[in-house]
Amino acid sequence: MKGNTKAWYLVGGIVVVLFLLPLAWAGVETTLEWTSTPEFCASCHVMEPMVSAYYDSVHGGNNPVGVRAECTDCHLPHNNALIYLAAKSETGMHDMWITWFTDETALDWQANRERRDEYVYDSGCLQCHENLAEISAGQEMHAKYFAGLIDAKCVDCHAGVGHENLNRYLLSQKYR
Repeated sequence: MKGNTKAWYLVGGIVVVLFLLPLAWAGVETTLEWTSTPEFCASCHVMEPMVSAYYDSVHGGNNPVGVRAECTDCHLPHNNALIYLAAKSETGMHDMWITWFTDETALDWQANRERRDEYVYDSGCLQCHENLAEISAGQEMHAKYFAGLIDAKCVDCHAGVGHENLNRYLLSQKYR
């Protein structure tokens, strides 16, 4: 009987490892991808101007080849998977709280734009622009940035990146 029990534990362990863990991970991965899209972000009415401006931008697919970044490519840190997941959870809970329990019309998006360095991450920029140091070698500010000689983030110089005509979209929503 004891040998039989061990066999069942072994079979159960194999089933978990070969089937249940990959199935669970597929569910997690699918959810992470789905909640990273502008379509998901636009499901909150207050985000409509940002998503519209995103589609106008090079990063939103308005480029000759139609390649686009997802919202989380820029708006979550990409240092490692644990930091990414923690920030995604925190940001998601914050956004749900704002949507469900506050007056969204009172949000000052213009003031939020001034704090863009708090929610746009250089690790996201550098994940896609991985060869930026080499291709911008002759540019003084990029050289200083990569040498660590200036304390600046990408969005300090590239303020409108990712959301072309955002001010126009924000104003159009405000005065509907």
